Amino acid sequence: MPRLAKPKSVVTLSPVGYAALGDYINRVAFSADGACLAACAASGQVSIWQLPSLKPVGDLKGHEQSALTLAWHPTRSELATGGQDGVVRVWDGKTGEDIALLPVGAPQAWAEHLAWSPDGKFLAASAGKLLRIWTVPAGALPQAAGEVPAHKTTVSALTWMPRGEGVLASCYGGAWLWKIGNDKPVRPFPYDGALLSISVSPSGEYLASGNLDGSVHLFRTDNEQNWHMSGYPVKVTSVRFDHNGLNLFTASGPALVSWNMKKFEGTGGRLFKGHLGWIQEIACHPNRSIVATVGEDGLLCLWEPQSTKPLFSQEVNKQGGLSCVAWSPQGKRLATGSSDGVVSLFSVEGIGA
Repeated sequence: MPRLAKPKSVVTLSPVGYAALGDYINRVAFSADGACLAACAASGQVSIWQLPSLKPVGDLKGHEQSALTLAWHPTRSELATGGQDGVVRVWDGKTGEDIALLPVGAPQAWAEHLAWSPDGKFLAASAGKLLRIWTVPAGALPQAAGEVPAHKTTVSALTWMPRGEGVLASCYGGAWLWKIGNDKPVRPFPYDGALLSISVSPSGEYLASGNLDGSVHLFRTDNEQNWHMSGYPVKVTSVRFDHNGLNLFTASGPALVSWNMKKFEGTGGRLFKGHLGWIQEIACHPNRSIVATVGEDGLLCLWEPQSTKPLFSQEVNKQGGLSCVAWSPQGKRLATGSSDGVVSLFSVEGIGA
């Protein structure tokens, strides 16, 4: 008797609520316990809400100029934000109180990138060509832990190695791995071009970069092997490994392309079609090989590697584009930010545990 195919689950998104910040939303993110949602806007505003009620937490002062980025502590309730005013602020996510103001030290440079170490002991931030690192003990003020020599050009992305073996910073000419206390990089990853986005596989085996020249470059972190994948229609603005590192998702204009990392040979990229405008951000589900993308076309799409058609697609913002997206730590909620200043919260059903 022939075996019947297992019925495919239907993914649905239900609106939970929304909040208006009144200006372009640069980032949204859930706290580590999933109890809070934060967003930062081009107006400088920083907001935190309790979930699922979306009740505002405190009255955050925000930044004097555009608030560009934010990052939650991996285990505690602290929220770090960075902005065009060149400073990093650390907030108490439960009360909204301002814990610390940390100048990055680059005159007239924007604090664009933030990254907590996996163990939460260190916070790294970049402004212009500079990279700064602080220790952030629980219940105490942050203390300077290290700085590195200025990079060749403006730092374009930051990420920590999965087990905290150092922080990676990229710019024109490649990426560099830095360890606290060293004034020279532990390992360079040279590339003759400008890196726009970087991602490290969960095992730490691979470093991927999305590049201005319309390519993706893949480095082995334990030897000198590397691969180059070109032919993208325009610059590659985002690269992300999924939760187990078996797939690498990349965005170039409206195109989403995935690479199977199980038997990677630098060939066989799969093109996913669904967006009509540029993809603004890729967010990977915390425990499934599913990614969410948002675009200038106002679409929120969900994808899985097995199919090049969207698992789910919905126009969230009919008046303008979507700018950012984030999964909750449990993968049961999604949040989006829009170009006209609206943060939307959804519950997700049909994906499974």
